[in-house]
Amino acid sequence: MRSELINEIFSVETEAERIVNEAKVKGRDLISQAQEEGEKALHVAGEQARAERDAVITKAQQESEVRIAQAEKDLETTGAEKIDFESCVDSIAKKFVDLLCSTKLGELQ
Repeated sequence: MRSELINEIFSVETEAERIVNEAKVKGRDLISQAQEEGEKALHVAGEQARAERDAVITKAQQESEVRIAQAEKDLETTGAEKIDFESCVDSIAKKFVDLLCSTKLGELQ
């Protein structure tokens, strides 16, 4: 009876060791699987963040191009207005000089 009890204790101990070893293997597998899933999720999040950043940069560049085009248009308009203003001033000055040249000094008094 003692030998049967000892054999049963050894078989229970062997079974316990097998369960512990199996748990270790499963634990390592679960950790490895969780790590792979985490790395995939991190990669996907990184790609998504990159895509969002690129979209923001593209939008900012487009808005900047619109502002630059508007500024160039405003400069052209301002330049054209300045040229018109300068030609108007030149015309008035020429008429004034012509008027002064056609009068005599005595008429001004």
